[in-house]
Amino acid sequence: MEHRLGRTLRVFLVVLSAAGFYRLAVVPWVEPRIHDVGASLEPTPEEAALIRSRADRRLAVLGDVFPAGSWEREDPIVLESRQMRLLFKQYHSLPDGRVNLVPCTLVILPDNNRTPDSQSAGRTIVLRAPQGAVLEFDEPLDLRQGRLAKLIGGSLRGQVTIRGTPSAEGADDDIEIATRDVELEALEIRTDEMVQFRYGRSSGSGRAMVAQLLPRAGPADQGPNIGGVDSIRLDRDVRMRLEGFAGSLLPGQEPVPPQAASPAESTGSLAPAEAPVLVSCRGSLCMNMAANMITFEDHVDVVRTVPGGSTDQIACELLSILLGRVEDPAAASAVGGDVRGGLKPLEIQAKGTPVVARSSGAGMEARGTRLGYEIATRRILLDGDGPVSLIVQGTEMEARSIDYCPGPPGDPGSLMAVGPGWLKTKSAGSPPLEARWQKWLRMRPDGNGHVASLAGAAEITIESQGRLSASEVHLWLDIAPESQTIPSPQAVGPNLSGVKPSRMLARGMVEIDVEQLTARTDRMELWFRHPVAPTAVAVGAPASPSALPGVAAPTPEKSAPPKPVKEKQALPTHGRFVATGALVRGMVSMSPHNNQLEEISLEGQVHLLEESRATVSQTPIQPGTTVPVADKPAEASLEIHGDQLQLTRATRFDARAIVSGKPAKVKARGIDLEGPLVEFDRGRNRLTVEGAGRLSLPIANGMNGLESLGGAGLGSSPSARAPVQNAGGPPGTLDVTWQGRMDFDGLTARFIDRVVTTSGATTLRAGSLDAIFSQQIAFSAEGMQRGNQRADIARIACGSGVRIQSESIGEDGSKSAENLFVRDLLFDRATGGVSGSGPGRLTSTRFGQSPGLSMPAGPQGATTQPAAPTPRPDELTYLGVDFQRGMRGNINQRTMEFHQRVEAIWGPVAGWGDTLDPHAPGGLPPRAIGITSDGLGVAQTPQAPGHRRSSMELIAVGNVLVEGDSFTARSARLSWSEAKDLLVFEGDGRSDAQLFRQVKLGAPTSSASAGKILYWRTLNQVEVNDARYLDFDQFGASMPGKGATAPPPANVRATRHGQPRSANAPEDPR
Repeated sequence: MEHRLGRTLRVFLVVLSAAGFYRLAVVPWVEPRIHDVGASLEPTPEEAALIRSRADRRLAVLGDVFPAGSWEREDPIVLESRQMRLLFKQYHSLPDGRVNLVPCTLVILPDNNRTPDSQSAGRTIVLRAPQGAVLEFDEPLDLRQGRLAKLIGGSLRGQVTIRGTPSAEGADDDIEIATRDVELEALEIRTDEMVQFRYGRSSGSGRAMVAQLLPRAGPADQGPNIGGVDSIRLDRDVRMRLEGFAGSLLPGQEPVPPQAASPAESTGSLAPAEAPVLVSCRGSLCMNMAANMITFEDHVDVVRTVPGGSTDQIACELLSILLGRVEDPAAASAVGGDVRGGLKPLEIQAKGTPVVARSSGAGMEARGTRLGYEIATRRILLDGDGPVSLIVQGTEMEARSIDYCPGPPGDPGSLMAVGPGWLKTKSAGSPPLEARWQKWLRMRPDGNGHVASLAGAAEITIESQGRLSASEVHLWLDIAPESQTIPSPQAVGPNLSGVKPSRMLARGMVEIDVEQLTARTDRMELWFRHPVAPTAVAVGAPASPSALPGVAAPTPEKSAPPKPVKEKQALPTHGRFVATGALVRGMVSMSPHNNQLEEISLEGQVHLLEESRATVSQTPIQPGTTVPVADKPAEASLEIHGDQLQLTRATRFDARAIVSGKPAKVKARGIDLEGPLVEFDRGRNRLTVEGAGRLSLPIANGMNGLESLGGAGLGSSPSARAPVQNAGGPPGTLDVTWQGRMDFDGLTARFIDRVVTTSGATTLRAGSLDAIFSQQIAFSAEGMQRGNQRADIARIACGSGVRIQSESIGEDGSKSAENLFVRDLLFDRATGGVSGSGPGRLTSTRFGQSPGLSMPAGPQGATTQPAAPTPRPDELTYLGVDFQRGMRGNINQRTMEFHQRVEAIWGPVAGWGDTLDPHAPGGLPPRAIGITSDGLGVAQTPQAPGHRRSSMELIAVGNVLVEGDSFTARSARLSWSEAKDLLVFEGDGRSDAQLFRQVKLGAPTSSASAGKILYWRTLNQVEVNDARYLDFDQFGASMPGKGATAPPPANVRATRHGQPRSANAPEDPR
């Protein structure tokens, strides 16, 4: 232990000896003594005089930097470098090598390398410390040569004034700072004391100042390396008063030109543009002299109050004001060069959570994380991490970012609002409007006008009037010339008072829903027309800003005393359109009172539906008070499908539509129409189709249209015998197709060229067809609601060759088939009357008993006449009628008459498609009857009690010829009743009825002639009245089941001239 301690002491003594030797032998040669430096500062009297003469010359070079009477002008000692001047009167050196100068002034000249322009001399910085300064240089001061060493640092004691001259001649941007105890470093001036400052005409205060200096450009071989002032910062307790700038600091206020100021303002109070701006903050203030930027931090409040009480405010966390130079053309022309004037604010940038800017004079409030405002252009920018909002004079907007720049008077300016966002606006005389978007809202100049665009789920809603939504909406706006000459108050938001919509484009899932139109399309193009207002309208009446078609502006209502309602009264209602298509184009007429949709065209899968509003009635609840009550819901009055649609005067009474397609379809009040080109004219109440098409017409009252046109009395028993107007069954339809053209005027529908009509099981083919309705069908929405009785087809008129095929089933289930061929046909459904012109043909096949008009057999009949087959009630009976002149009948009465050269054949057939030919080479088939006459009437009687089916009656007049398989009859008149099984032959008084009978070919012929011959087939009884000639052999009676031949029958009786006939004969049907 003792050995280690001894070794340590020896080492310590050796080190101490070496240090002492270095101090005594080496230090005096390396470091100079203090008294030597002090001796070097002591000049001789001659050197002092030389120094003062150099100082006078250097002060003269500084000019009027120092005011008259200042100590700097009283023979100070001046040391200089290339960019700095040091002025003092007394000095002495300190032990640490620094120099104490009392009083002391530092002058920092502008760096010519930074300001090469001779007209822009730069800023001179003067630091004055009357109580002295302690400075440190990199080498001793040389008072003999007046050379200033490089300044390392120091301190200015007591009251300190820092002043900076204007940066250019005529510039109002000089700097003055008053503080105390300032510390100097190479490129920094610092103090923790209170600071009072002035920058141009603006002033302020704060604490803890730090001024950053700029390094000098070029080599720093002599003097301090200072090129100017970079920035001045105050760390806390900041207050600033901004005034005297040429522009405004807050959005929404336009500077008032001097000539516009009133005399009171010019002599007394400040104009709005000259009102001071007061700024305070809890953090720092930084004035960047090089960038002309003033920045405030931490709870920044900006307040500006102008005469009249309006206030502008900004509250943020960071506020930056960018300043710019004011060019003075008058001063520039005087000196013959460019002269820079004072500073004015160019731009304001604010950040906060959020930034809130309010202007009571402009009616503006802005909120956002970041706010930027360009004062010259009044452009405002709001953005941030969250939504930003802008409220201006009744217009409220919210988006992710808003960038707006107003234009000249009457010009809405430019706007860019990135979404998602919304805009709400409300002005006097116009309903509230709301717009929403997901991508952006943009308004920009376009030629002589502007275009406003919304993108991304764009939606525009006008309260209580309509809505428009699309992926993109573009609205072109025209500026009224008179709005550009009328002064308007400046504001942050767009001024839309002088703009008018010109056209609009909407793309992508477009939906528009207004009072008169609901449309859905992929693309919509609208044009807006602004008619000249009538002279009777007041000049100052505000125009509606609505740009949606069919939107009515509010109009003043005249109050009237309520009147008691005694009964329900229908209110007038209007229809609305529902349109879909790939492309929609329209023309809208703008009016202060009512916007009208004048034209609309649709392309690509067009669907247009006009809905009639619900009928509303006023129901009294107490005397003088009524409430609206809906009578029935809305129903579609017009529906159109097609590829293209052109609709003009859409909401007027004379609307006109042209629709084309493959095919185009139109439905209106039960009418279903198809065709390649359909023209609809509401004013003329006309509907036309060019080309082949199809039409389905309503047939009301439960009556079918053409089922019974095959022939009255020829088909099965009808299901209803009541007239059309008394029927109350469900409505039917009449389907019509054609190959030429269709024209419908609301009362008559005319079809041309190969017309085919179907109704139920009846088909009608004709060259032309007219369907006449019972009442006019009005295509207007109001006309669709008039009356409770639906329009019905009253008459059907056909021409150019008519063919009718019909199948019907009676009440008993029996079936019948009819075919009718005529040249022209007219059918009156109201009365049941039917008429046609010949030549023509009627055929009918039905279940029923064949006529079987075989004559009673004579005595030879039992052995020579073949036995006729027994008629079956379920066998098919065929009737064929040919006529030349025409036909006439009644469907309701089941009667039909044929005229001129009528040929009829009647007999049994084996199948539904079989026919009988009256001119067959082999003669008539068995049990068939052929009738030839000038006229033929056929009727179907009601079903009698005890009978399975209805019966038929037949009457032939004029040169009647009846031919059977074994007889021939001639008469002036023939009648046959199926129910009575009675056949009557009659003469006309000039000629008798004649009957000829031949059992078979080659057999003798029997004949009879009488005024009237009656034959009951089932009774095998004959009565002859007014007989002229009678061959009794042909009237032998054959008794069923007996093989013997009877003597002349006792049931045959002849009378002459009205004598009593046999008591066994039935009553005469006449």
